[in-house]
Amino acid sequence: MLKLIGCVLIIFASSGMGYLKGMELKKHLVEVEKMRQMFLMLRSEIRHIKSPLPEAFRHIGKRMGGVYENWLLDLSEQLIRKSGVTFMELWSNSIEKHWKGGNLKEGDMEKLKAAGENMGYLDEEMQVGTIDLYVEQLEQEIQRLQNEFAVEKKLYHCLGVMGGIFLAVVLI
Repeated sequence: MLKLIGCVLIIFASSGMGYLKGMELKKHLVEVEKMRQMFLMLRSEIRHIKSPLPEAFRHIGKRMGGVYENWLLDLSEQLIRKSGVTFMELWSNSIEKHWKGGNLKEGDMEKLKAAGENMGYLDEEMQVGTIDLYVEQLEQEIQRLQNEFAVEKKLYHCLGVMGGIFLAVVLI
């Protein structure tokens, strides 16, 4: 009887691990979609409202909330202080500070850092062009993640259940 209960618990635990891995994929997809939304808002602030970057970051941060609010408001404050550090350094440091351990993967953070390379010193059109390029990359990434999401989610669920069954059989 104890063996049976142990086997059931093992199967449930491994199934839960597979489910959590699937949820992690979904969180990553949602985060990339929110990042795209943030850059579209930034493009609009620059192109239509003609806001300088500190003001644009502050407006967007207040509208987005969560990690975005903390990140963008901090970045805005640092830009206003003009501490003698380049925009790229501020951008990169703020990403490290606010996104480390979040739902963005390391590759996403590197792409995000690269997006800031040409933003701080160029004219409006070049900034919008840089943002458009990054938005296009995000859209491609979102498409790739959506295509892989359903398959990988099922895979993780099945691996969790099958791994639990396998372990239960081995332990019996």
